[in-house]
Amino acid sequence: MTSMQTPLHNITLPASVSDAGVVMREDKFRGHLNLRGNPQDAAFTDAVAQVLGVALPLAPNTSAEQGSTRIYWLCPNEWLLLVAEGTQGQVEADLRAALAHQHIAVTDLSSGQTLVNLSGAKLDELMMKSAVYDCHASNFPVGKVVQTTFAKAGATIYKCEDGSFDLVIRRSFSDYFFLWLKDASKEYGLSVI
Repeated sequence: MTSMQTPLHNITLPASVSDAGVVMREDKFRGHLNLRGNPQDAAFTDAVAQVLGVALPLAPNTSAEQGSTRIYWLCPNEWLLLVAEGTQGQVEADLRAALAHQHIAVTDLSSGQTLVNLSGAKLDELMMKSAVYDCHASNFPVGKVVQTTFAKAGATIYKCEDGSFDLVIRRSFSDYFFLWLKDASKEYGLSVI
């Protein structure tokens, strides 16, 4: 039996930098599900809240979180669900059962994307040169979610409570993403956890 490898399993780590201005950590412990449905149908929103233990965020660019489940609003009828790794199959089955008579779509994206957390004293500078969206604290409060580009690659960016950013990127862009990050943070120092 072979073990699953993360998209960034083969990165070449830069030399260890004790005072790195940018810190990258790949979150290997999340399952990713895409959910589509009618947010104006109370039967849909109630059933999803019952299964996930948290209500869907309905306002643009918002998120909701409960325990190990986090939900990103992507568009008026689409959400990205981040659940504990290994539970995505059961969560998908539970959603399908609870929403059996509704027009919905649930897709497991876990093997097609990854979540990377970026933090550090020079994070703001890195984000300014890498993202086309204005990630300044005055424009990007905690809990906000945007779909934009990071270094010319599509990314869903979320502002964490500790001021760091979680980026959901496609698996096929993971090598490109890391090479960009390594180069863009050269002047600040990069630490990979």
